Amino acid sequence: MGYQVYEYLIYGLYFLMIFEQVVITIGKKKRSVYHMLLCTLCIITVGGYLVMMNASTAELALEANKVTYLGGCLLPIVVLKIGADMCNINMKMWVYGMLAIVAIVVLGLSWSSGYTDHYYKSYYIETVNGITVLHKEYGPWHKAFYFYLLLYFIVAAIVIVHGVRNYRNYSNKVVILYTVIWGGLYFTYFGERFLHLNIKLMPIMLAIGMTCFVFLFRRANLLSMNTNFLNIEERVKVNGYIVFNMNERLMSLNERMTEFFPELKGIEIDSELSELRGKPFYEKVFLPMITDQLPQIDGVEVNGRYLRTYLRRINAAGQFGDRGWVIGVGDISEEVKYKEMLKNYRERLEAEVLEKTKDIDNIRQAIVMGMASMIESRDFSTGGHIRRTSDVVSIFSKELMASGYPLSKKFLHMVVIAAPMHDLGKIGVDDAVLKKKGKYTPEEYEEMKKHAANGAVIVRRVFSGMSDEELVNVVANVANYHHEKWNGQGYPLGLKGEEIPVEARIMALADVFDALVSKRYYKEAYSYDEAFKIIEESIGSHFDPELGKIFLKTRPKLEEMYDRYARDNAEELRREAGL
Repeated sequence: MGYQVYEYLIYGLYFLMIFEQVVITIGKKKRSVYHMLLCTLCIITVGGYLVMMNASTAELALEANKVTYLGGCLLPIVVLKIGADMCNINMKMWVYGMLAIVAIVVLGLSWSSGYTDHYYKSYYIETVNGITVLHKEYGPWHKAFYFYLLLYFIVAAIVIVHGVRNYRNYSNKVVILYTVIWGGLYFTYFGERFLHLNIKLMPIMLAIGMTCFVFLFRRANLLSMNTNFLNIEERVKVNGYIVFNMNERLMSLNERMTEFFPELKGIEIDSELSELRGKPFYEKVFLPMITDQLPQIDGVEVNGRYLRTYLRRINAAGQFGDRGWVIGVGDISEEVKYKEMLKNYRERLEAEVLEKTKDIDNIRQAIVMGMASMIESRDFSTGGHIRRTSDVVSIFSKELMASGYPLSKKFLHMVVIAAPMHDLGKIGVDDAVLKKKGKYTPEEYEEMKKHAANGAVIVRRVFSGMSDEELVNVVANVANYHHEKWNGQGYPLGLKGEEIPVEARIMALADVFDALVSKRYYKEAYSYDEAFKIIEESIGSHFDPELGKIFLKTRPKLEEMYDRYARDNAEELRREAGL
C-alpha cells in the first residue's frame, strides 16, 4: 500500500508539472526557450519513470528506461545554461557543443540496449509491492555515461564557484538554490545507483527541481538583463543599467553603472535600495523617477557628468511572476556641451545681428529725423513739434500699459518710433502753403491735407526692404491716418471708429494736444485747463473714447514735461541775450 501511495504522489507531481507548464504559457506570446525545453524534458523523463514503474514486461520497462535517458543526458546541459546565464557567465558555445556531442553519444549507446549487450549485458524486471523495478547488469559502454557526468560535474562546478566568488554581483539566494537543485539531482541519481534502492527517488527530485526552477526563471528575467536590455541599449544609447524588483531590492547592475554612481559599488545583490538614501543615485535618479513615474530625465548632473536616465517596467517569466524596474543611464556630457556651444554661438550671432540691425535702424532713423527737422525748419508755426509729440506718445504709451490696455509693449514701442515721422509728408507741400502765416484758402487747405497720404508713401520708400514689416506698417499708418476722426469727419479717407488704425488714434491725441498748448503764429498757447477741456469734449467725436479717457490720466506728467520745456526755452533765450 505504501508503494501505491508513492506512485500516486509521482502521478500527482507529474500532472502538476504539466499544469504549471500550460498555465504559465497561457497568454504569453514569448517564452524562454530554455524554460520550455526544461519543462518538456522534465515531463518526458517523469513520464518515462511512470511507464517503467508500471511495465508488465522487461522489454517495455527497458524502452521506458531509454526515455528517462533522454532527460538524463539533455537536462544537465539545459540546467548548466540556466546557471551560467544567472551568474552572467558568457560560456563559450564550444563547451555546450562538447557536452551535447558526448550526451548524444551516450544517449545513442543507451538506446542500443536490447539490440546489443555492450551497454547492458542483461536486464530483467521484478515487481515489489505492485511497482515494477528494472534490474540491469552494466556492460563496458556504460562507462561513457559516467564520463559524461564527470565532465558535466567539472563544468557545473566552475559555474557555481564563479557565482560564489562574485557574490556581490549575483544573488546569494539564486546561487545557493541553483547549487541545491544541481547537487540534489546529481546525488539522487548516484544514490539510487550505488545503494541499489528499489524505490525511485529521481521523479520526486525532478518535480521539486522543476518547481524551484520556475522561481529561478522568474528571477532570471530580472537578473540576466544583459540580453534583455540590448534592445533598449541600442535604442537609447544606454551605457549603464540597474535592475530592482517591486520591493525595491537590487537585482542586477553592470559595471558601467558603478562608474556613474560609485556608491553602488558597495551594495550587494538583494540589498534594499533604501540603504542608498541620501546618495546621488537615490536622490537624483531613483526617487524622482519612481515617485513621479518619469520615463526619462535629461541633464542629471553627477560628478561633472550630465546623464540621461530611462525608466522601464519589466515583467518576470510566468503569469504570476514578480515585476520589477530597470533604470538605464547614458552619458550625454558631450551632447550637453555641444548644445551649450550652439546656444552660445546662437546668442552671440543674435547679438551681432541685433547690433547690426540697430546700426541700420539708427541710420534710417537719423535720415528720417533729418527729413522731419528739415520740414520743421520750413514750417515756422511748428517749432519743436516733432520732439514734443514724440515725448507725449512715449508718456501716453506707458500709461496705456499701466492701465492694461490690450496692446503689447513691442507694439507701443513701435508707435513711439513712428511718432516723429507723422508729418513726413509735408516735405512735398509747396513753400507758399507750408510757410503761409494767414488762413488757408479752400484750395490751399486741400493741398495741405495731401501731406498725410504723401507721408505714407515716403515711409514705405525709405523703409523698403526692412525685415520688420510690422514696424513699416505702423509708421505708415501713423503718417497716413493721424488726421482721421472717430466720427468719420477727418482726412484723407474719412475713416471712422475702429476703422482707424489704433496707432493713428494714439498719434491724433498727442498731435492735437501739442497744437493746443503750443504757441502758433495764428494763436496763443492754450492753458492746460483749456487744452484738457477741449480734449475731453472731443472724446467720442474726434478721439477714441477709451483712449481719450486714458490720455486724460497723463495730465500731471504732461504738465511737468511742458513746464520743463518752457524753463529750458527761457534759459536758452537768456543765454542768447547774454544775460
